[in-house]
Amino acid sequence: MQLIYPKAPSNGVHTLRPALQAALQTQGLGRNHSFAAAAPGNIRLSEAYRGYSLSLEDLTHGKGLKDAEVGDWRYLVFADGVTIADAQLADVGGHVEFASLNHGPVAAATVDALKLAEQSPQLQGKTVELRVLFISALHVVAIWLHADSEDVLIPIEPTPKELAVTQLYSEAALLMLLKPAADQARKRFDADTSGLLGS
Repeated sequence: MQLIYPKAPSNGVHTLRPALQAALQTQGLGRNHSFAAAAPGNIRLSEAYRGYSLSLEDLTHGKGLKDAEVGDWRYLVFADGVTIADAQLADVGGHVEFASLNHGPVAAATVDALKLAEQSPQLQGKTVELRVLFISALHVVAIWLHADSEDVLIPIEPTPKELAVTQLYSEAALLMLLKPAADQARKRFDADTSGLLGS
């Protein structure tokens, strides 16, 4: 399996570096001991890839990956070969700005999902673009390996285990698995008169 990436913003890494340096100087992300202990000279960034999102409405109306909304640029942050965080840049008025630095499970889970994909006979010899898909209403995050001929999705943390286990799914299989939860959530939203759901 060979990964390809979209054409990244030319100033993406330059934009991220000051935020990373500031976080390291202030021992930022203190709960993440690997990040807090990282030396600035040992920090490396992955190639940039894009986040995409599907809404609850998309799922309940039978929409799929072709309808996913493109989002932020994302980078995995490594120190001494270990994934310690992921960083986001947002497109704002035609240029990129630092959006966030996350130390949760997504970065390490992304690397684990890619290892799983590399071992899959289904993807041997294939070239795929790395993407990540968010379905926030269901707390679903999935690594999306996109090719012209097929799309492969691998749910990762913090996706609830009752919705999807970490394995390779086709687009149809994953969306079919998520549809009952999406329909149930939509009913809850529609029945809510407090106006608080989703806020």
